[in-house]
Amino acid sequence: MPADSLLHWIEQTSLSTTLRQSDWAVMALEAVHLLGLALLGGAAVISTLRHVNVRTFVRELRPVALTGFALLVLSGSLIALSMPYKYYNNTAFQWKMVLLLCSVIVTLRLASKPSRILALLSLILWLSVGFSGRLIGFL
Repeated sequence: MPADSLLHWIEQTSLSTTLRQSDWAVMALEAVHLLGLALLGGAAVISTLRHVNVRTFVRELRPVALTGFALLVLSGSLIALSMPYKYYNNTAFQWKMVLLLCSVIVTLRLASKPSRILALLSLILWLSVGFSGRLIGFL
């Protein structure tokens, strides 16, 4: 199925239409999305700092990080469903998805093999995810 057909189908679903026509739904989802980013990003930063000689309780942060990740995926998916063409064709959104995938991979690798270089890369990648997310509305 070509991307245009898929995007058109998504845009015509009742969920997409309801989200797009609501006065508050997308804004509420963006607030949840930011909460998820804060939980996941905060846990990622603290986990990263552990690898540069700052002691923390990283194991206890896993539920916080997983909750943040779940909130990000759920709210982000619903936001993208509300305006599929806007997000699919947005360069900042495409970069955000690539950076998010890289961030998750590096963070998982860091959990199994601590390294200062991976810690720094993880921090840079997570900050880049947030930065590219902010750019979506401007591109």
